[in-house]
Amino acid sequence: MTPVAGIAYFEPSVDATLKGLDDKINIPIGGVPIPLLEEDIASLDVSCPSYDAVGRGIYQLLRANPDAVGSSHYAQLLQQAYPHYLSELASHIVMLDRKDVEVSYLDRKINYLKIFALLEPENAEFPFEIGKTLLDKGLRLSALHLSTVSLYRAADYLEKARQLQAQHLPARNALGEVYYLLGKYEKAASCWSGLATEVDAAEAGKLAARLKAIEAGELPRIPAVDYLEAVAVALGLYEREQYDESAAILQDIIDDAVFRDQFPLPELYYYLALCCKNLAMPKYAEEYLQEALRINPEYEEARAALAGLY
Repeated sequence: MTPVAGIAYFEPSVDATLKGLDDKINIPIGGVPIPLLEEDIASLDVSCPSYDAVGRGIYQLLRANPDAVGSSHYAQLLQQAYPHYLSELASHIVMLDRKDVEVSYLDRKINYLKIFALLEPENAEFPFEIGKTLLDKGLRLSALHLSTVSLYRAADYLEKARQLQAQHLPARNALGEVYYLLGKYEKAASCWSGLATEVDAAEAGKLAARLKAIEAGELPRIPAVDYLEAVAVALGLYEREQYDESAAILQDIIDDAVFRDQFPLPELYYYLALCCKNLAMPKYAEEYLQEALRINPEYEEARAALAGLY
């Protein structure tokens, strides 16, 4: 069994039955290992764990690792015997959708969506939402070192959504974005072809510009995902106070006019400005902070850095 912290497995007897809710729940569970919290295993003094203990164990396992061996079976058991846990998961997903959350919460959301995907394997919305969340993760500043992995995983889920529903337009659009970031331009163009008439005007303009650039060969010097991971390297160097090396990487990235125009990231200029400040080049720092604020006028860290520059 796949190890999950705090979980141990109990082997019920062949004729074991899960009973609960005044015998409204009566489900055979014999022959299948049951995940339990370690404290419930330690206090087990009967031949079969209680209804509550089984629910706690399954819920914890699926939230921590919905890809674990037997997860499909456990998800079905959760649906049959513990629907309140599924309602709780759905509420968490809705809450996470409404907030700009940290990467760790994106991982949590992905796991919750995977549980519902286990219950409805033919529903294209779940792989689409998982893929879209992985795309979001791949673009987060704190997770840029994982961009390549996140984007390839996003592509897998978005492709699955398209297989389940060929005309899933949001999945096509998101998949095109993923392929573009990965440097798979022909695949991106295939996803976006004919899509401009199906989206709003702002998105249609963006797609038309991207398709025109692909056709003309006006592309970043290297795939955008490589630049994103280079940013992660530059930020690591900055944290280690290696300002020269960090600035050199950031400058090289923004020197690529195509990438710079297609992916206007104010953080690049902000950290480049901080490098310049630490290298006693305040004039350059000021210029880069002004550019960061031009891209994002609400960038409070850049505004504060500019105010305190001199």
